[in-house]
Amino acid sequence: MTSTATLSILFGIIILAKLLGGAAQKIKIPSVLVEMLIGIVIGNMGWVDLQSPLIHSFSELGVLLLMFLAGLETDLDAMKRSGKEAVSVATLGVLAPMALAFFTLPLIGVTELNRKIFLAATLTATSVGITVRVLRDVKKLSSASGQVILGAAVLDDIFGIVILAMVSSFVSQGTFSILTGTWVLIKAILFILALVWMRISLFKKVFRTIRPLAMSGTVTVIAFSLCLFSAWLAEHIGLAGILGAFALGVALDDVHFSGYQEVETLKIEDLIKPISDIFVPVFFIVMGMSVDLKAVLNPAAIQLSFLLIVCAILGKLACSFAVWRPKVDRWLVGFGMLPRGEVGIIFAALGLKLGVFNSTDYSALIVMVFVTTFLAPSLLAYRGRKKSAQNI
Repeated sequence: MTSTATLSILFGIIILAKLLGGAAQKIKIPSVLVEMLIGIVIGNMGWVDLQSPLIHSFSELGVLLLMFLAGLETDLDAMKRSGKEAVSVATLGVLAPMALAFFTLPLIGVTELNRKIFLAATLTATSVGITVRVLRDVKKLSSASGQVILGAAVLDDIFGIVILAMVSSFVSQGTFSILTGTWVLIKAILFILALVWMRISLFKKVFRTIRPLAMSGTVTVIAFSLCLFSAWLAEHIGLAGILGAFALGVALDDVHFSGYQEVETLKIEDLIKPISDIFVPVFFIVMGMSVDLKAVLNPAAIQLSFLLIVCAILGKLACSFAVWRPKVDRWLVGFGMLPRGEVGIIFAALGLKLGVFNSTDYSALIVMVFVTTFLAPSLLAYRGRKKSAQNI
């Protein structure tokens, strides 16, 4: 596909996503569902080259900006209050679906150890991007339940990276590498601690020093650039870029830009949102484009996908049992941990690349990702509206 054709496609899907997304919100349907449906139609019609570097870049920027905004809107005090609860939710949300799948896959003839482990590990993922988008739409991101979900989902990403590293090591070397997994976890902790230090000791001093050079758009450019740098640094040291973007958002605060004209009337998230409104829809459309409807009609894939869907849903809903505070809604937390989204696709693609999965496994995993990703927004939106009168 030529660059001209790619630009025309981007023009069409961005406009279409906004117009149809707006119409969907009028009838109380999360716009993310519409964006993903657009992607499925476009992808299966063969109108867009999924390997287009430009579309891929737009999609990557979309998820990074989404996570950056989530970090900016995160209430640290609320995160501290829900810290232990978030850890418990994340831990159970990782272990339950993995164990459930590992012990039930032999019932349908999946007995190879490598295959069982990788299929089970794929179910541990949580696509925090989907959940964040819907929680923002229903104004529940800053609630007690939203903070537990967000904290657990971020921890889920860290746990997922460790599990992915260990499982990949097992497949490649034939033995689990505890050392590799531990090193990944240490890097994640050190990365977060470095950003905490910057929040406390560095940001305010640096931004005060460069304030005399400020002009229109300075805060927006600095915030956006730091988001990209933090995501790059996270990936450079072997972590997920979305973790870097989110952590930077949490570390950055309006008070750091005290004295800048832009933040006298607007918050940092208000300055970033116009950029995210362009790129974020592309991310969800590309996710929809990844679903190949022809590949999911194989009878073996249907059988496997059904089992994986059941394990994926029950396993993540089990994490609601780790909620103990009355003002945190168990169902909202459980629904918030359901979608696998792009994280599940990454796991599936790696399994295919390593030769662990065959085409049936991969198709079944795509169906599982599709179902959980589409199911979660509707359930979250329903539950969020139902509890809108309460601070949960």
